[in-house]
Amino acid sequence: MKVSNSFQDQIKDIFIKDTSDPVAILDKDLKFLSFSENWLSAHKIQKLDIIDEYFFNAMPNFPLSFKPILENCLTGKTNENLGENFLLDNGKHIWLKWNISPWTNKENTIGGLIVVLENISVTNNMAALLEDAQEVSRTGGWEVNLITNKVIWTKMVNIIHEQPLDFAPKNFDECFIHFKQGKYRDKVYAAAERAINEGIPWDEEVKMVTEKGKEIWIRTKGQAEFLNGKCVRIFGICQDINQFKLDQLKYRESAEQLKKAVTASNVGTWEYHLNNGLTIWDDICYKLHGIDKNNLKHSLYRSWKNAVHPEDIDSIKEAVSLYYKGIGVENLEYRVILPDNTVRNIKAIITFITDPESTVYKAIGIAQDVTKEKIAEKKLQEFASITGEQNNSLTNFAHMVSHDLRAHSTNLSVLTSLLLDEKSEEERKQILEMLKSATNSLNSTVVNLNEVVQSNNAEIKDKLISVNLLEAITTVQNNIATQFKEKKAICVIDITPDQMVTVVPAYLDSILLNLFTNSLKYCSPSRLPVIKITSKQNESGLELIFADNGKGIDLQKFGKTIFGMNKTFHRNKDARGVGLYITKNQIEAMGGSISVTSKVNTGTTFILNFKT
Repeated sequence: MKVSNSFQDQIKDIFIKDTSDPVAILDKDLKFLSFSENWLSAHKIQKLDIIDEYFFNAMPNFPLSFKPILENCLTGKTNENLGENFLLDNGKHIWLKWNISPWTNKENTIGGLIVVLENISVTNNMAALLEDAQEVSRTGGWEVNLITNKVIWTKMVNIIHEQPLDFAPKNFDECFIHFKQGKYRDKVYAAAERAINEGIPWDEEVKMVTEKGKEIWIRTKGQAEFLNGKCVRIFGICQDINQFKLDQLKYRESAEQLKKAVTASNVGTWEYHLNNGLTIWDDICYKLHGIDKNNLKHSLYRSWKNAVHPEDIDSIKEAVSLYYKGIGVENLEYRVILPDNTVRNIKAIITFITDPESTVYKAIGIAQDVTKEKIAEKKLQEFASITGEQNNSLTNFAHMVSHDLRAHSTNLSVLTSLLLDEKSEEERKQILEMLKSATNSLNSTVVNLNEVVQSNNAEIKDKLISVNLLEAITTVQNNIATQFKEKKAICVIDITPDQMVTVVPAYLDSILLNLFTNSLKYCSPSRLPVIKITSKQNESGLELIFADNGKGIDLQKFGKTIFGMNKTFHRNKDARGVGLYITKNQIEAMGGSISVTSKVNTGTTFILNFKT
C-alpha cells in the first residue's frame, strides 16, 4: 500500500525516522506505514523492514489482548496508559506503556493510528520487586524537605505507623510524635539534629507507639543532604523490627539464664581451632583443670596436657580421632591431677564445627566434674559385686540343701525299708551298720552346710582346708551305695591314699555327689554303668578326671550352655538343669576350674582342677 502525498505532507513534521521514541504509523487495517528505528529495538523485532505487514504478524509474540485497544482507537478515540500488565502465551508477563491517537486523511476520515508504545517490563518489574522487598522486610522510606517543610512517607511507613495510606506529617516536628516519649524520642531527635547540624548519619533501634496505641520496635536510619553548606533535606528508612527485636531480647534473656545455670552447675565450655591451634576456655574450665589462667607457663593446650593423668592421654587422643572420623562417640572421660595432687574425674562432650564447604575447622564442647558420680558408681559396683556373690552363695546353699540332703534322705529311706522287710538277723545287722554310716554322713553334711551358712564369699578362702581326696570320694560313694546297687554300677577309683586337695569340704562333697548322681541317672540302658576316677598332678595343683560310659552329651549342640542355669540335655523327668551350674560356681569359688569332653552314646569325662 502506498501512502498519499497528502498524508506524507501531514506526517512530515510529526514523524522522524530517527526519533528516540518507539513510534509507528498504522493504517486502518493495522498495517505498518512507517516506524522509528527505536521501535524495532524496543520490541526486539529482527526484520529491518516491516512496511505493509500486519501489526500482530510483524510482532508475533505481542499479546493479542492488545488488539481491542487498537480497534477502539480506530473509532476516533485516543488511548493513553502509563503502564499495564499483559500475560503472554508463554506464561511470561509484559508491562506496556502507550499513547495511541487516530490520524485523518484529506477526506477528514480516519486513515489509521499513530502508536507510541514502550516495553517498561524491566522498570516495572524492578519497581514490583522493590515493593515486594519493602513488604517482606517491612521497610519504608521517608524524606523531609527543610526548605518547604514538606514531609513524604511511603506506603510502608504508614502501614508500620498504622496510619491511613495517604497520611503524611504536616511538618518536621510532627515526624517525632510517634516515637515513645522519653529516652527513645530524645535519642532520635538528637540524632536528627546532629545530622542537620554536623552531617552525621544515624542508625538506631528504638520503640514507637503506633496510631492505634501498639508499642513496637523499629529501626530508623537517616542522613542529611547539603547545598552550599546548608542542610536542605533529610531522608532515610523506617523498618519494623519488632518480632526480630523481641526474639533477640528473649534470646539474650535465655542466654543469661543459661550462663547462670552453667555457672551454678560448674560446667565449663571450651573451643579448639584445628587450623591454628587456638584454644579458648571459660573461667570454669580453668578451675576444673586446676590451671591458673593468669599464670600460664606454657600454651593452654600444653598446660591442659600436663594436667591430664598420664594414663589417660593416649585414650583421649584415640577417642577424639575416632569421633573425628565418624566412628566414635562424642563423650569421653579422663582424670586430671590438681596442684594439690588430688585426682579429679572430668567428663567432656565434643562437637566438630564445619564451614560452608563442609570442612571441619574447630571443635567445641563442655567439661564437667564427675568425681562424686565416679565415686558413687564405684561404690555401687562394689555393692552389686557383693550382692552378686551373696546371691551365688544362696544359690549354692539352696542347691546343696536340696541336692545333698535329698541324697541322704533317699539313702536313709531305702535302708529303713530294707531293715523293716529283712528277716535275717545277720542281714539286719549289716543294714544297721549301713544305716549308722549313713546317719554319720548326714550329720557331717549338716555340719559342713552350717559352716557355709556362717560364711560368705569373702570368707571362702578362709574356709579352705586340706582334705584327703580318696576319703572324700569314698564317703560320697558310700552315701549313695543303694543307688549303685540299684544300677549295678561299678566304680573304679585310681587315687593314691595320701592325695590331698585344698577345698571347702561341703563344696567338694556337693561336687562329687553331683557328678556321681549324674553318671548314675544318665547311664546307658544298653550297658552296665562304669565310673572311672583318676588324678594327676599339674603345674597349678591336682587334676581330677571323672569319666563314665553313659549316654553322653552332644557338645556341638549344648557345648556353650552345658554349665548354664536350667540347662538339661536329656529327657529324664527328674532333670532340673542346675547341678552343673552349681558345680562350676563351687569349684571356681575355691579357685579351681572344670571342663568337659563327651561323645553321644559313649560317655562323658569331667576334668576338675584343684589347688593342693
